[in-house]
Amino acid sequence: MLNSIEAERVRNQLSKEDMAKKLGVSLKTYYNWINEETDMPISFLIKMSQMFRTTTDYLLEGATGMKPRESA
Repeated sequence: MLNSIEAERVRNQLSKEDMAKKLGVSLKTYYNWINEETDMPISFLIKMSQMFRTTTDYLLEGATGMKPRESA
């Protein structure tokens, strides 16, 4: 989970719905990014860093990366 992004969201008193709306994506897409189910495009990471006035490195702190795909 991308805890730093969630911490900034809460610190800025934004609901998950508000965050998705500000980013122009669906709530499901936002959940998938935060839970590292799908990759977040760099443009959205940059947008969040500008919105929260922080670095992209901080926002990605603790990221575990994508889960390995199961082979068929």
